[in-house]
Amino acid sequence: MLKMRMQDYVKYSSEKLDENFKKRDELISGVANLFLKKKYLSITLIASGSSYNALAMIQDSLQEMTKKPVYLHTPEYVMQFGIAPQENTFIVVVSQSGSSTNIINCLQYLQKNDVFEVSLTGNLDSQMSKYSQEIFDYGPGNEYVDYVTVGVQTLVEFFLLLGCEISSLDSQQKEDFYKQLQQTIAYQKELMAETEKFIQNNYFALSMRNPTFFCGNGPNYGIAREGALKFQETLKRPAMYYELEEFLHGPDMQLTPNHTVFLIDDIPVSGKTRFSEVFEALKEITPNVFFITSSNHLEKDQRILKTQAVNNWFFEPYYSLPVVQLVAAKMTDELQAWATHPYFDKFDQKIAIKTDDYDEEIKNIKKKWDSDHES
Repeated sequence: MLKMRMQDYVKYSSEKLDENFKKRDELISGVANLFLKKKYLSITLIASGSSYNALAMIQDSLQEMTKKPVYLHTPEYVMQFGIAPQENTFIVVVSQSGSSTNIINCLQYLQKNDVFEVSLTGNLDSQMSKYSQEIFDYGPGNEYVDYVTVGVQTLVEFFLLLGCEISSLDSQQKEDFYKQLQQTIAYQKELMAETEKFIQNNYFALSMRNPTFFCGNGPNYGIAREGALKFQETLKRPAMYYELEEFLHGPDMQLTPNHTVFLIDDIPVSGKTRFSEVFEALKEITPNVFFITSSNHLEKDQRILKTQAVNNWFFEPYYSLPVVQLVAAKMTDELQAWATHPYFDKFDQKIAIKTDDYDEEIKNIKKKWDSDHES
């Protein structure tokens, strides 16, 4: 079997989303039942890296659906400052690999302080299971490429499904929600095709090793974070993330023609937006400005990736996340940019971020993937 690449996993994600949607009751029931057993006053999410970014994408929608405050912390924050209010918050700790040392340290901290938590992972055989009070597989499947993409998309889906289940929506409202999510998943292949055209049309501009900004609001702020992370770890480019107005209050002053900017428009779009205005204005500074939007009020421009319109902002991540994932993956393959600097290996050997058995776990995950996808 051919070795999977990051871009292969991006394109496969919609298939996994559909699979998880069809078994949604089985997927979320364990966590939903634990939440509904007690009258929690808030939800606290703990994660790192891409998992943290995925949670940033759903934090607002989860809060809106449950009508409860939703807090998002890194493991380091929790270990230094604790969790407040500890007694009445439903704590969920997330690690796709289950092998991140900072997550395991945090679980040990919570265990030591007798704090109840629920863990989510993609690998129930990982070290994480030893330190978790309750642990569930959130459905990323066997993704063995380090630069995770399926895991991010499925984590977003898990919390959208969970939020709907534990919300006060009536049965008809829940059915409408599921229908919208199903339509969003069905749109993903078309979005991938449009992204391929976008990359082809902007090939040389995307090839430039420019410092890059990602700007988005609400759920799209999580996309901006993930876009910046992916450009840093794959293309090895300096990349930053901001809400749009924060970007316009200082960071924009460093711009030159040798900078790149990705703007991720708010959804739903009604007329010309602030993002549209900024897109037009940025052309005065740099030709390397790209815009992901569903707006029909813009002149044709190859730097615009126009998506399908959507009426529910809960689903915003699925109209931009796969785009930035595929751009990063495909351009890194094209530019052969996967290798790190030779000195990085020396650094990496001294600073452990995964458990000692992580490499063996990845081999096992690859075997499971190959076994599940034998032709």
